[in-house]
Amino acid sequence: MAARVLKGGAILPKTVYHCLKCKMQRETYEDAEKCEKSHLSAFSVKEIEYRLGAYPFRVILTFPDGKELEYVGDF
Repeated sequence: MAARVLKGGAILPKTVYHCLKCKMQRETYEDAEKCEKSHLSAFSVKEIEYRLGAYPFRVILTFPDGKELEYVGDF
């Protein structure tokens, strides 16, 4: 919680809200909730390539709006 300093040195608390997905600060609960709802979660994950180890090296994520994005591991 941030604080506001008034004339004369009085300090009042200031409530700030954070989007749980991107961690951005918002002035109101409604704005933080709206921001959270604007982030898309992957609808499906398709493993494309494996290297040594148990985890996929390349994956394609499909989102509810139909867009596909490819992610490549950095290990």
